[in-house]
Amino acid sequence: MMGTQANLRKALFDRLPWSLWGPIYRLATRSFQHSRSFRKSRVGPGSYVDPTVQMAGWRNVRIGSHTTVSEDCWFNVNFRDGSSDKIVVGDFCHVGRGNFFSSGPRIVLQDFCFTGIDCHFLGCGHNLESPLIPYIVSGLSEGAAIDIGVNCWLTTSVTVLEGVRVGHGSVIGARSLVMSDIPPFSIAVGNPCRVVKRFDFRNEAWIDIEAWSDELERLIPTETAYRAQLANSETKISPSLLSGSRRFGWI
Repeated sequence: MMGTQANLRKALFDRLPWSLWGPIYRLATRSFQHSRSFRKSRVGPGSYVDPTVQMAGWRNVRIGSHTTVSEDCWFNVNFRDGSSDKIVVGDFCHVGRGNFFSSGPRIVLQDFCFTGIDCHFLGCGHNLESPLIPYIVSGLSEGAAIDIGVNCWLTTSVTVLEGVRVGHGSVIGARSLVMSDIPPFSIAVGNPCRVVKRFDFRNEAWIDIEAWSDELERLIPTETAYRAQLANSETKISPSLLSGSRRFGWI
C-alpha cells in the first residue's frame, strides 16, 4: 500500500500543475477516511478537533479528552512509525489557533495546558552541516523531546525549542523564545525567555525571582499531586468552541 501511494505521489508531481495536485491527491488517498479514523481512534471523548487542522503522521498523534484543537493548527510528525505517540496533547487542554508542532522524538502537552494563538513547538530542524546543500533538502536533525507540564499557559506567539521542559503551573509571556528549561510555577518572559516570578506556596502569591529561596522550593507540590488537585476542583471545563474556530460565529 505504501509503495502504491509513493508511486501515485510521484506521478502527480511529474504530470499535474500545482493547482490540481492537492485536491486530487486528497481524493485519491482518501484523506476524509483518514480524518474519520483519526477522530475515532486517536481523539478522546468530548474533544473538538477543527476540520482545518492538518495532520502529517496522524497515527503517531494522540489527543486527550475534553480538549480543543483550534483551527489552522499543523501537527507534523517527522519520524513516523506504526506504534508510538510522537505528539501528545492531554486532557482538558486548549490548543490555540495556528499552533505548529514539529516533533523530534516526542512533544507532550500535559493535562490542563492552554496555548494561545500562533505558538510553535520545534522538536527538530533541518541539518546544518553544509551550506553547500539547499537546506530544504538537507534532511532532518534528530532533535530532542519537548515536555510542557500540567496546567501551563503559553500566551501568544510563544516558540519552544527542542529539548525544553516547562515545569507544571508555569506561564510563558507573549512572543517569548523558550530555549532552556523553566522550573515549576514560574512566570517567564523574553527572548531568550527568563524567569521573572515564581509562586510562593507559603503566602500563596507570585514573588520576584530575587526573593526566591530553597525553603520555598521545598513547598512546591509534585506534578502528580498538582494534577490531582486540579482534577478534584469544582471547575467545569469543556471545549472552547468559539475561540477554537470561526465556524461558531459571533456572540
